[in-house]
Amino acid sequence: MPQDPHELRRVSLNGLTRSFSGVRALKGVDLELRGGEIHALCGENGAGKSTLIQILGGVVRPDSGSIAIDGRPVRFANPASAIAEGIAIIHQELSLVDPFTVAENLALGAEPRFGPWIDRRAMAREARRRLDELGFALDPDAHVGTLAIGQRQQVEIAKALGRDVRVLVLDEPTAALSRAEAERLFAVLRDLRARGLAILYVSHHLEEVFAIADRITVLRDGSRVGSWPTPETTLGEVVAHMVGEAVDVRERPPRKPAGEPLLHATRVAGKTLRGLDLTVAAGEVVGLTGLAGAGHEELAAILFGDASRAAGEIAWKGRPFRPRHPVEAARRGVAMVPADRRGRGLIPTQGVLENMTIASDRDLSRWGWIDGRRRRELARTWCEKFEVAASGLSQRVLTLSGGNQQKVLLARWAARNPELFILNEPTRGIDVKTREAIHRWVDELADAGRSVLLITSDTQEMVRLADRCLVLREGRVAKVLEPPALTEHAVVAAMVEG
Repeated sequence: MPQDPHELRRVSLNGLTRSFSGVRALKGVDLELRGGEIHALCGENGAGKSTLIQILGGVVRPDSGSIAIDGRPVRFANPASAIAEGIAIIHQELSLVDPFTVAENLALGAEPRFGPWIDRRAMAREARRRLDELGFALDPDAHVGTLAIGQRQQVEIAKALGRDVRVLVLDEPTAALSRAEAERLFAVLRDLRARGLAILYVSHHLEEVFAIADRITVLRDGSRVGSWPTPETTLGEVVAHMVGEAVDVRERPPRKPAGEPLLHATRVAGKTLRGLDLTVAAGEVVGLTGLAGAGHEELAAILFGDASRAAGEIAWKGRPFRPRHPVEAARRGVAMVPADRRGRGLIPTQGVLENMTIASDRDLSRWGWIDGRRRRELARTWCEKFEVAASGLSQRVLTLSGGNQQKVLLARWAARNPELFILNEPTRGIDVKTREAIHRWVDELADAGRSVLLITSDTQEMVRLADRCLVLREGRVAKVLEPPALTEHAVVAAMVEG
């Protein structure tokens, strides 16, 4: 990290264009990043933000346009060439090695050595120093695969800042962080700004954009709408620039009384859980939240057969429930939308068709063969219902915007009509219009008598959707909040008190 506040850097993106399969993702976009400034990039999913980030990080090349650093023209042939220029990208979908420890991930490719051997003590010491500098309470010896999504995000940030970074790009960095963790990140970013870094901050959370950014640029439909110093615009104006129209965001709708209890969990314990009790009824949305490692993500994994419980009992519709595999949980009527959609939800090498129908392939099969016609009909039906913007069913799923990727995951499970939906950060990295559409879909699930277990670090989302909110702390339920006591302030206070 640069230590000299006068060592500023200016990155100019001029007239960038880029098309994929004939669809123009960027249409002559200009953007300037300045050292000692936090510049927010806003826009709906599909506006072109991800493509611009990929160009800046050397992942894709522009069809036309230019990039200059301090007035010097540069061309990035690959990510390594962008890194060599001091540009670090922290993507929304993390790129860590789960079986490795935190220290091993931070040192990957530059491990300290003692002769021919890796000096693991030195590696752990350096990891501890970097984590302490950022205020991240992580164990350097912990395996990344065991960490909650918010903790993995912290590792990614520490990893990026371990290089000689002069330009830092963060794509939805707080999407899986609690408010306290986000405030800690903001303090780090302000310190980096004071050291002279140029920071590009991409987020759909406009409240935090106005709290942290010096300037705001809005993209819409691949074009730059404009850039403004933050004090010279308002949240309402930015939303209007983003969507080009008003978004009908409704208040919490009245909900029918909950039906019969479907899920009973009694004193469930695991690696992080320490005796959790939970009941979810038909037609009820039950929220789970807490600081990273509080146990809510482990509970989701246990219910979906992706982890084993050490103790306790779980009953589903009055019968013992201990799925040994996600396939078994799905057959019992449980659906799971994970927080890490690319790493744990989508099949990155496949298209929309395969990703949307994989949970239904058993129902579409006869004598071991999948009925291709029925499969395509199913995918088209649910693409239409969820308004998935794709060039066709064969389009590779990772080329879709984040919001459309999420729609594919939601449609995958909606097509099976399960009785219990486990939604882990369902609107993470989603634009305001798609977010409201997903919220209305959750309302419809509850109205139809389906049960929803909502895991979210977004307190606004929790207040908007949940009938009850269970705040977890150290593996136990610390507090249960219900309307009207269920407020954003009450949720945050319950997470951090004690």
